[in-house]
Amino acid sequence: MEWAESLRPTDTTDKIARLSTAIVLIVWLMMHGLPFHAEYSKELIELAGQPWWRLLMILTVMAGAYWCPTVGVLAALTITLYLVDVRALTQR
Repeated sequence: MEWAESLRPTDTTDKIARLSTAIVLIVWLMMHGLPFHAEYSKELIELAGQPWWRLLMILTVMAGAYWCPTVGVLAALTITLYLVDVRALTQR
């Protein structure tokens, strides 16, 4: 099995799941990633400083990239923008 073949969706359910996940991440990026300093809940701001939360985010990106490269890239962009915004909000 070629490497590229292992990245292809296996069935219709997998295609729908990949597309749905990508759409959710794109919508989140448009709502929270595009505006500079988007508003986050108090819980999300407090979680950003926790080491286990950051490790969970890294594992999420790795799992998403293993499953579908597009989802991995979108998840990495989403998490990067979240951390940058939270850092900017907490340093005011």
